[in-house]
Amino acid sequence: MARTRKKGKLARQEPVPVRKWLGIELPPIVPARRNTLIAASIGSKVFIGLVTIFVFSSFIDAYDLQIYYQAVGNIIRGMMPWANGVIFYYPPLAIAPMLIAYAVSLVGGYLGFVLAMWALMTACDIVTTLCIYYIGLKLYSEQTAFIAAMLNATAFSVAYFVLTRFDAFPASLAAVALLATVYNDKKAGYLGAVAGLFAKLWPMLLFPFLWLYNARDSSVVAEGRKRAVWFLLAGGLVFGLMLWAGYNKFLGYAEMVYANTIPYAVSQYLQIAGATVPFNVISNVFRVLTVVVIAGALYWMYKQPGSITRMVKLILITIFVLVFFSQYRSPQYIVWLSPFAALLVAGDRWGVLAFLGVQVLAYIEFPLMFWVLYVNDHYLTEWALGFFTVLFIAYGLMLWRAVQREDVRSGQST
Repeated sequence: MARTRKKGKLARQEPVPVRKWLGIELPPIVPARRNTLIAASIGSKVFIGLVTIFVFSSFIDAYDLQIYYQAVGNIIRGMMPWANGVIFYYPPLAIAPMLIAYAVSLVGGYLGFVLAMWALMTACDIVTTLCIYYIGLKLYSEQTAFIAAMLNATAFSVAYFVLTRFDAFPASLAAVALLATVYNDKKAGYLGAVAGLFAKLWPMLLFPFLWLYNARDSSVVAEGRKRAVWFLLAGGLVFGLMLWAGYNKFLGYAEMVYANTIPYAVSQYLQIAGATVPFNVISNVFRVLTVVVIAGALYWMYKQPGSITRMVKLILITIFVLVFFSQYRSPQYIVWLSPFAALLVAGDRWGVLAFLGVQVLAYIEFPLMFWVLYVNDHYLTEWALGFFTVLFIAYGLMLWRAVQREDVRSGQST
């Protein structure tokens, strides 16, 4: 319970001495700060929902929620989630929040399922926001940490996808993994990353960076023998058995080609220039670039493993190239990037402006311009290429401002 000190007619709240949160030892937080972050996260979802429908006369996309509902129904009936033509291409842990929502639907029907998913994903977003706040305390002053968390809580493009997708769940696992690691709970950090593998693959990208950071006071080999390798082997074994058993439908996304990607835009520019380059060549070039960038990021982390700021930067870069250099990208992938970007741009005026600009353009991309400028696999108008070029530049500017961030604790740029 919060305590107050009274002086005359004024009362000041003292921080609540939080000993553990999610099992992790954390510093205290002022209740007003905590409550503001929770209210901002909830309010942003209500705001974006109302604005989307009543101001822009657009839509709250329920297509994926219907897929989730049908997939869980298949599981309940003893079938694979993608049975009967249901397009459910996600790892098995993704089903966990959907099962909870489905239990609610037994009373409230499909509407109950949707409302439960909204509540669960908003709760996941709140977890991510509080993680950003606590991680920020390791990097900056309390005020700047609060700004980072507020940026994440009020990211309105992210808010739209919290209402329409389950991506807030794996994002919260990634945030918890990073939080645990920077607060020296190494096992919880590894567990969060491995759990993310079984929710939506990408949080596993954090694992090698967490390993290198945890090895800062010993060695990569020593940390591997003590903890990391065992988590890696256990996760890899279960993942391999899962694929062998036939739960592998989600791998099909890797071969899809979407029009909102950088490789697709490059192919369009080459066609305008009169150059005939097969798309698979362009795609393979970007795959090689992805491998090179990620390998470079890991090497850079290996060379200076003790900097939290550097670790967050390299995680953001890794997720960025995976998202934008692939031939397949869904707009909701902004949910993956935003927490790490918010951490790095907080306190930087131009960085915050770039972050907000990306949120605006991403919201225009989807839902406002879907079926206007483009659909998944092609452009609908010649203006689409220009729009996506501006969008990619905005993302690049945000990334540039993020990686320019100085390591405030050491006073050095990393």
